[in-house]
Amino acid sequence: MAKIFHAAKTIPSLEVLINDLHVGTIVRTPGDFNAFNFDDAYRATGGFPVLSLSFRAAAGGLRKDPKPIPSALPAFFANLLPEDKLREAMEKHHAGNVRAGNDFDLLAALGADLPGAVRVVPNDGTTTIAEDASGGRPKARFSLAGVQMKLSVMKNTGKGGGLTLPLGDEQGQYIAKFPSTAFPGVSENEYANLALAAAVGMEVPERELVEKSDFEGIPDEFDTLSDGKVLLIKRFDRGASGQRIHIEDFAQVFGIYPSRKYEGAVYHDIASALGVAVSSRAALEFVRRLALSAITGNGDMHLKNWSLIYRGNGYKPELAPIYDVLSTVPYIPADAMALSLGGERSFKALNAQRWKIFANRARLPEPAVLKVVIETVERVNAYWWSLPERAAVPENVLQRIDAHVKLMTPILSTCANQ
Repeated sequence: MAKIFHAAKTIPSLEVLINDLHVGTIVRTPGDFNAFNFDDAYRATGGFPVLSLSFRAAAGGLRKDPKPIPSALPAFFANLLPEDKLREAMEKHHAGNVRAGNDFDLLAALGADLPGAVRVVPNDGTTTIAEDASGGRPKARFSLAGVQMKLSVMKNTGKGGGLTLPLGDEQGQYIAKFPSTAFPGVSENEYANLALAAAVGMEVPERELVEKSDFEGIPDEFDTLSDGKVLLIKRFDRGASGQRIHIEDFAQVFGIYPSRKYEGAVYHDIASALGVAVSSRAALEFVRRLALSAITGNGDMHLKNWSLIYRGNGYKPELAPIYDVLSTVPYIPADAMALSLGGERSFKALNAQRWKIFANRARLPEPAVLKVVIETVERVNAYWWSLPERAAVPENVLQRIDAHVKLMTPILSTCANQ
């Protein structure tokens, strides 16, 4: 039977699935309220596989269904959508079908290819409009959270190769992060920092630098109009054969909207949550990544740049691979940590005393935290200065990163004297 297509703005309700398991329904009510309700059968399982820790009660099972929200989705679903310029580009791509600024419309249009294993589809089994009315060409229907211009893409395995957008029901296996006119060399910067993270022993997705000319059929609304390399990263929420693997970021874990990703919580909140939901080992790995952010000058590790991943049956979370790792100080010299660490954000203030305060608030042993920090500093200095990927970074950007590493090394090394 041929598919029946509906405009996203005309759909009254959406079914929420984890892969093929029905977990609940989002209903758009008169007055533009949005209500999310769990399916009774899913509730009877105790809420497994896990949709989000934010929906789980402290005593086990699921919380009560959230109250209807005027003109907004529950925070978990709002965090599945793109932000700022990426959102504007996707709304333009679906112009006439999706109203600007309407979360429900955009979720209805992009719900078949969201981050992780969640799918959101019309309740009658139909599909939202996904074709260009003038040419009949399928539209891109993926969603990636964040503000940077990035696309979910697929590699062509046929003659000629190349990279294209997934269209219609296709799924991308890679995230392509495009160069920026505001931040020269940002792709090379992140490429080298990801290589450094891998060198010091962190779980990092596969990555490579490619040319913009390698891409085919990218709609104009997604073009950054900037020359330079494109960073291509293997999606860790997609398996080798395309299966979806569930993830959630810490804005979702805490039930915080994207607009508050820099202020809705602090770093010891994430560490505490990891200690309870995953393990103390995961919490200390988080500390290792925090130390890396401090020494390399990454001021953008907000709530959405830390995630949990639910492998296997989806019951138990793990700390997801590290991502969005770059140095921001070459572009914002006065930048600071995205969230508070031990009551401070300034990089220069992150001495041993701050890490002790952080450890106590996170309910982690001080000696273990201090040991992880100093080990990370030692590993960075052991690998960074001879890292082959440094050669890809523009010289002026590299000089600023190097200066920050030299600045932070003695500050973080105070952790060794405690």
